[in-house]
Amino acid sequence: MRPFMEHPNRHTVIVLAVFAAAYIALAVGSYTRESATWDEPQHLTAGYAALARRDYRVDTEHPPLARIWAALPLALSSGIKFDTDSAFWKEGPSWFFCHQFMYRDNNADWMLYRARFMIVLLGVLLGVLLFYWAREWFGFWPATATLALYCFEPNLLAHASLVTTDFAFVCFAFGAVYFLWRLTRRFSACNVTGLTIFFVLSQQTKFTAILLWPILLLLLILLVILTRKLWPALGVAALLAVATYGGIWAVYGFRYRATTATAARFAFEFEKNAHIQATAPTLSKITGWITTRRLLPQAYVEGFLLNQAKANVRPGYLCGEYNTRGWWYYFPVAFLVKTPLIVIVLLFGGLAVCARRWRYDRLFALVPIAVFLGIAMSANINIGLRHILTIYPFVLLVAANAIAHWRWALRIAPFVAAAELALIYPHCIAAFNIAVGGPAHGDEYLVDSNLDWGQDLKRLKHWMDRNGVSEINLSYFGTADPAYYGIRCTYLTGGPFYAEPQVSAPQLPGYVAVSLTNLRGVYFNEETRHYYERLLERKPVARIGHSIHIYWTERPWW
Repeated sequence: MRPFMEHPNRHTVIVLAVFAAAYIALAVGSYTRESATWDEPQHLTAGYAALARRDYRVDTEHPPLARIWAALPLALSSGIKFDTDSAFWKEGPSWFFCHQFMYRDNNADWMLYRARFMIVLLGVLLGVLLFYWAREWFGFWPATATLALYCFEPNLLAHASLVTTDFAFVCFAFGAVYFLWRLTRRFSACNVTGLTIFFVLSQQTKFTAILLWPILLLLLILLVILTRKLWPALGVAALLAVATYGGIWAVYGFRYRATTATAARFAFEFEKNAHIQATAPTLSKITGWITTRRLLPQAYVEGFLLNQAKANVRPGYLCGEYNTRGWWYYFPVAFLVKTPLIVIVLLFGGLAVCARRWRYDRLFALVPIAVFLGIAMSANINIGLRHILTIYPFVLLVAANAIAHWRWALRIAPFVAAAELALIYPHCIAAFNIAVGGPAHGDEYLVDSNLDWGQDLKRLKHWMDRNGVSEINLSYFGTADPAYYGIRCTYLTGGPFYAEPQVSAPQLPGYVAVSLTNLRGVYFNEETRHYYERLLERKPVARIGHSIHIYWTERPWW
């Protein structure tokens, strides 16, 4: 087998160059039209704090690598203001400090565009990895068609354009499994190095990466069966364990404490928090034991505890129903309504081909899908398809089986995928397939990061300017700042956290703009949910980017 990317031929170079140009153009064309999504200010602030200040207290729910990568252009720029004298910094830091950093002290969009581009580069890298793997399995033309499916897949494209940890983990997890598969073909230093790098990067990016361990062990057992080499496989496992341990310390600057501030510990000690102790009592004891002995960095251990405790109970919405414990079928439904139809057809076709023409190496695509999807279905956190985004490149790899065996798929699948993307572009976050009526009917099935993640303030401002609306009543689900975009508004119930003191009764008669997540009342109590439900019975005068509805109201609607 040829070493990875050695002497690529002219056709490969052309295909990858065209792909990179198209992918970057699609991503940039989408993200420059969108305001920050809910999590982005916090991710970007955390990355800059870690990189420029070596402080890891900002949102410890995720390891900092992807955030540091995104914040790299900011750290290399001059003029970024980071107010360590702010009370929000000294007392937390908190979401309020992230808001101050982005929208009060700096130019939010200027920072956001540069950080988002760094994630787009990971999107290009993932496409290259997928192409090479598909080419080694099926040949050049099926790999090219598979790369086209990837380029036009709206869910991957959406999250490759956002400053979060989700897409970075998708890229690194796929790379780790790819190089592990290569080890079954050739036990070389190149493949071991590739596996180690991508595996460690994944562990430094998201706590979900712990799921790579059972995947790794299952596939290493397969490696032993195929190669009959036990000791090399054990050596690889040991190498990954040691490299991961060292990598975790490295990403936190080889320092135990999360901050250089005077406090010896966080202002809030998670393992002593009564709510978290009640939610995750066993994990609280384990993390307390680890932090007492300083076996791992403080922010990593306590962040893992916080991440797991918050995942136990989260409000969810599915097809008009509400639940705090989730549904086992949430993610299968989300996958079926948000994934382009051509990908779904080719996935089931690829599974049929795998069943008829079985090869052991197909497990390297099927096992990750089964593990990531299975764990997600058993969890209580049902807030977005992004939590199973990791399965998508493996899904495309399975779909490539059908492309390689069905001539019609090879010829028309890329064009169908491009057409499906064209129907919703540039609203990639709000992608729903045509079988359920597209994004216009998305809120009947899902909301939150599946549809409305706070991304449409720019489009709201454009609508106001076009229609001569100087001020609007606004219930906005997001963390971006309407004032930053020149939006004058009366904040209604369910507005941003920083605007809670400004919430008041709507100014009527007037326009009322409500984010669909608020309109569906996912995170509201029953009383507040009823406050907006009457609006669902009315036809909006405008729909802003599929995530905000605008109503003209003469008098109180509730």
